[in-house]
Amino acid sequence: MLCLLIGGAFALLLAAISSQHHASLGARHIRKSLIAADSLELLVLDTETGARGYIITGQPSFLQPWQMARRQIPGLASTLVQLARQVGPAQEAQARRIAAGVGSYLHDYSDPLVALAQRNLAAARTPALTADGRHRVDTLRAQFSQFEQAGTRLAAARSAQVDAAAHRAVVAAVAAVAGSVVLILASGGWVARAVARPVRRASRMADQVAGGDLAARLPETGRGEIGTLERSLNAMTFSLAAGQEELRRSAAEQAALRRVATLVARGVPPPEVFGAVAEETGRVLQAECAAVARFGPPDQVTVVGTWGTPGMPGLALDSCWPVAEGSTIGQVRRTQAPARVTDYRGIPGELPAWVREQGIRSSVGTPITVEGGVWGAIIAFSDDARPPPPGTEERMLAFTELAAMAIANSENRAQLTASRARVVAAADETRRRIERDLHDGSQQQLLSIALELRAAQAQLPPGQEAVAEQYSRTAREVTGVVEDLRKLARGLHPAVLERGGLAPALKALARRSGVPVRLNVRVTGRLPRQAEVAAYYVVSEGLTNAARHARASVAEVDVGVAEGALRLLVRDDGDGGADPGRGSGLIGLRDRVEALGGRLEIVSVAGAGTSLAATIPLAIALSAPAATPPAAGRPNGSAHRSAR
Repeated sequence: MLCLLIGGAFALLLAAISSQHHASLGARHIRKSLIAADSLELLVLDTETGARGYIITGQPSFLQPWQMARRQIPGLASTLVQLARQVGPAQEAQARRIAAGVGSYLHDYSDPLVALAQRNLAAARTPALTADGRHRVDTLRAQFSQFEQAGTRLAAARSAQVDAAAHRAVVAAVAAVAGSVVLILASGGWVARAVARPVRRASRMADQVAGGDLAARLPETGRGEIGTLERSLNAMTFSLAAGQEELRRSAAEQAALRRVATLVARGVPPPEVFGAVAEETGRVLQAECAAVARFGPPDQVTVVGTWGTPGMPGLALDSCWPVAEGSTIGQVRRTQAPARVTDYRGIPGELPAWVREQGIRSSVGTPITVEGGVWGAIIAFSDDARPPPPGTEERMLAFTELAAMAIANSENRAQLTASRARVVAAADETRRRIERDLHDGSQQQLLSIALELRAAQAQLPPGQEAVAEQYSRTAREVTGVVEDLRKLARGLHPAVLERGGLAPALKALARRSGVPVRLNVRVTGRLPRQAEVAAYYVVSEGLTNAARHARASVAEVDVGVAEGALRLLVRDDGDGGADPGRGSGLIGLRDRVEALGGRLEIVSVAGAGTSLAATIPLAIALSAPAATPPAAGRPNGSAHRSAR
C-alpha cells in the first residue's frame, strides 16, 4: 500500500512535472511567438517611418531603415507562423493572417508608394495615400494586439493547468509553478512598461510626423536604447521642422525675386518696379513697411517706392526727407554699405521722428549702386523689439541688384531713344537744308539761265534759225534739269508737308503713286513735325514697294489719331513675301518710328500682300520743334478718295 501510495504520489509528481514541462514548453513557444510578433510589428513600423520620412523630406537616407526592415520582414513572418504552429491551431491561423496582412501591406502599399515617391515626390504626398497607409498600419497593429492578447490568455490557461497539477501533487510544485507564474507576469509587465509603451508612443509620434505635425515630441524618460530612440526621434522632428521653415522662407524669397525680375525683364517703368521691390522686400522680411529712396543733393532723399502693412501707412510716395546722420539711410549714404539701426531714440531729424511716431524700433538698409555710384537705398522698418536677425542685409542685396538693374535699363533705354531721335532729327534737318538749297539756289539759277536763253533767242535777227534752234534746245535741256532737281528735292524732303501738313502731303503721294491708292486720312489740324515726317515716309516707302516690287493692283492707306497716338496702315494686294531684314528702307522706317517711341509692324505673307502698321505717340510734341503752321488758303482736314 505504501509503495502504491508512494508510487501514486510519485506518479502524480511525475504527471505534475510532465504537465508542468509541457505547459512550460508551450509557454516558451507562446513567448517566442509574442517576441517574434513584436519584432515583426517594429519592422512594419520601421518601413512606415522610413517611407514617410523619405516622402516628407525627399532624403534617400530615410530609405535605409526601410530597406533593412524590408529584407528582414519575410523571414520573420515565416518564423512567426512556425512558432505559432507549435502553440496551437488558433495562434497559427492568427499568425498566418498577420503574415498575409504584412505581405499585402508591403507589396500593395509600401513598395509601390516608395517607387512612386522615387519618381514623383509630389504625387506620393496625397492625403489619400497617407490615409490608406495609416489605415493599413492600424489594421496590422490591431491584428498584432489580438495575437498578443490571445497568447496572453493561452499562457494564463497553461499556467492554470500547471497550478492545478502542482496543487494536487505537492505544495513545492505548486509553489514553484506559482513562482514561475509570478515571474512571468512580472516580466510581462516590465516589458510592457519599459518597451511596449515607449514603442507605441514612438509609433504614434511617427504617425503624427507623417501627417505633417512637426511639433510632436516624445518625453525622454526611457533608458538605454529606448531613451536613445526617444532622443533621436525628437532630434529628427526638430530638424525636419527647422528645414521645413527654412525651405518655406527660401521658396517665398525666390518667388518674390522672380516676380520683381519679371517686371525688370518686361521693361516696365521704374516707379512700378520700385513699388514692387518695396512690397516684396517688406513681405519677405516680415517688416511693417519698406521704401525705396533716391539720394539727391543737398543731403535729401526722395521716396520713389513705398509699401506698408494695413496698420502702417509707410512713407509717402515722392516725399522728400533730410538725411539724418544717425539713421539707417544716413549710414548707408555715408558708408555706401548695408547698415542697421536697432534703436531710434536720441537720433535727431525729421525721419527718425516719424519713425518713433509710428512705433518703429529698428530698420535695415542696403545701398542701390548704379554705374559705380550709390543711387539710393532700400529700407525695411520693423516694430519688433528684437533686432533684425543676422543675414537680413544679405537677403536684401538681391532686391537692390534688381532695382539697380531696372534703373540702368531705364536710363539706357532713355539714352538710346534720345540718341536715335537726335539722329533722325539731324537727318531730317539735313534733308530740309539740302531741299531748300536746291530750291532757292540751283533751281533758281537754272531757271534764270533758261529765261536768258529764251530772251537771247527772241533777240536774234532773221536768218539765224540754226542758232535759234540751238538756244531753244539748250533752254529745254536746262528746264529738264530743273525738273529733275525739283523731283530730287521733293524726294529729299516734301515741301508740301512743311506747308500744308500731313493730309495734303499724303494726297500728293497718292497722285504720284504707280498703283491706284484708296486714301483715308482722318487728321484735323497740324501734328508734331516729327510725327508727320515719320508717317509721310512710312506711307511713301509702302507705296514705293507696292509699285516697284510687289506688283500690286491697288494699295490702301488709312491714317487717323486715336488714344493720343497717330495710327496708320499701308496695305497692298501684291505678291507679299517681303523680308524686313534684307531691305535698308524698312529697317530705316522701323528705326525712325521707334526713335519716337512708336512701333512698326510689318506683315508680308507670300501671295497675300504686305501691310505696314505704325503707331506713333503724339507726346513727342513736348520735345519736338514746333511745326510750321499751315499756309493760308490751304485748309487741312479729312480726305477719303481714290487716286493714281
